[in-house]
Amino acid sequence: MTHVSSHTSHHANQGALNSVYLRLVAEESIPAEARGQFTYLRPVATDLLEGVALDTPDNVRVLDDRDVALIEWETLYSAARGNLLNTPADYSTFDLPGGAVLHSLGHPKSVFAASRALILAEAVRAAGGPELPEEGVLLVVPNRHNLVFYPLADRHVGEAVNALAQFGQGAYEDGPGRISPRVFWWQAGTLTSITVFDPETRMSSIVPPDELMTIMRRLVGASS
Repeated sequence: MTHVSSHTSHHANQGALNSVYLRLVAEESIPAEARGQFTYLRPVATDLLEGVALDTPDNVRVLDDRDVALIEWETLYSAARGNLLNTPADYSTFDLPGGAVLHSLGHPKSVFAASRALILAEAVRAAGGPELPEEGVLLVVPNRHNLVFYPLADRHVGEAVNALAQFGQGAYEDGPGRISPRVFWWQAGTLTSITVFDPETRMSSIVPPDELMTIMRRLVGASS
């Protein structure tokens, strides 16, 4: 990794550090022929990558390997994480007819709303939301403006899963800035897709891993 030490580059780097953000990147948004220029992108779940974006008045672009090599990685990552945490977020909840409550962390003007899934617990806390349960949350990040989640803490999990799946698919198709139609399970910073697509029928279904099924059964059974 080369480090340029001239004064001009130092000032340019400092300016860049104020405008970089951790970014949730849809794998499908990086063309196959360009993959070799983005090898630093870290897979976080099915179809999802973690990258760093530069937000300028003209556009938002995901940095490539050459950009990332100009600044020490820890410095860049730390700045990008801090800037993401400090972007404006509107925390709200909405009640479903059956009793489930969905939580939203979005902002119509922020293109980094969905990226908060990368720092979820801190981001929810910073926006005035609840402490997340140890079992985690189910969430969707259909496009860059939306992050909707459901804490795994009550018996309404079935209704919540269906609502998330429907919303995720619809908002993904509507765009703009589509990321993923999938439902994910977030637990202690790890994201796992619980949506399975059948390429032949083009239908999707929710298939929780065993550990999550156990949690869901316990939540439903605890109050019956």
